[in-house]
Amino acid sequence: MVIGYVAVEKLNGKFIGGLLVVDGRGIPQEFKYTEPIVPNELQRILYGKSLDVFLKTEIIAATLVKKLEKAVDFIFTKDLELLEVDQRIVFLSERREEIREVRKISEEEYLVPYKEGALRIIGKVSLDKLKKLSELLDEGLDIFEPFERLERALEYLCSGT
Repeated sequence: MVIGYVAVEKLNGKFIGGLLVVDGRGIPQEFKYTEPIVPNELQRILYGKSLDVFLKTEIIAATLVKKLEKAVDFIFTKDLELLEVDQRIVFLSERREEIREVRKISEEEYLVPYKEGALRIIGKVSLDKLKKLSELLDEGLDIFEPFERLERALEYLCSGT
């Protein structure tokens, strides 16, 4: 299984995004990132409150996903706003509720057994892919750890500019 992780961060007034692709063992297969973007005053005035969402979704995340070279089974995010960018993007969060099997909550929301609780998954996902993911989780995959690496990489890239 090949999994992508996409994140967009706002660090010190700069927006930066990254996409890390790993295999089922967590080994990096691909990494893309954007240069830090600093909106100017006119952009802040014209876009108002919509500036952050516009930069995160249409400028940064959409660009990263478009440049993706590897075929991925999932692209995970911890940001619900990024779901609109591409139907392959899936929101992940951890729940304390303990479950024993994949549970469908709604059309695009599922709970999957994970450690002592559950993973909440929102997005367009087939049951086959959820079962494959569940098997990887049973084998000990730490599904959130690549997010930590991606976030550290973005902080590193943003600090050098």
